[in-house]
Amino acid sequence: MRNEATIRVALGSLNRAKREAVERALAAFGVRGEIECVDVPSGVRAQPLTDEETRRGAVERAKRARRAMGADLGVGLEGGVEETEHGMMLVNWAAVAYGDDQVAVGGGLRLMLPDEIAQGIRAGMELGDVMDAWMGTTGLRHGEGAIGALTGGRITRSGMFRDALVCALAAAFPEGRRASDR
Repeated sequence: MRNEATIRVALGSLNRAKREAVERALAAFGVRGEIECVDVPSGVRAQPLTDEETRRGAVERAKRARRAMGADLGVGLEGGVEETEHGMMLVNWAAVAYGDDQVAVGGGLRLMLPDEIAQGIRAGMELGDVMDAWMGTTGLRHGEGAIGALTGGRITRSGMFRDALVCALAAAFPEGRRASDR
């Protein structure tokens, strides 16, 4: 990844926490990006219920955002949940669309959700709505997110997505892995 030029980046979301994650991931690579946010469909349920569905949503957002804006990179960030033998887990994926229909993905942290949160999701609610009701807030998904609330701010939604996106960018642009060594 070249760090002297400004690249056009289309983020497939209007979410502030996701935009901050993109800014921070690009900065980690020393890349200047002109980030344009666009509301594109994920092609999956509003609340993805599997790890695979969450990853597909990130990939679709990345592809659709890049096409919609004619950008150098398309970025898709998707959060979801997955039932496991330990309970319901929060999952997240980042995808980068670039080149000739190429896509790279990076996965993020996993967090076991409290059963009372999982019950709301099983009843058909979205995680953000369950968390807002549980915390007595509104718009948690645009700030610290469920992971921020559940870790006492030790990890935020932006940070979680930043790390997943750094992994996707490293897969897409392996020459950027050693950028700090140049």
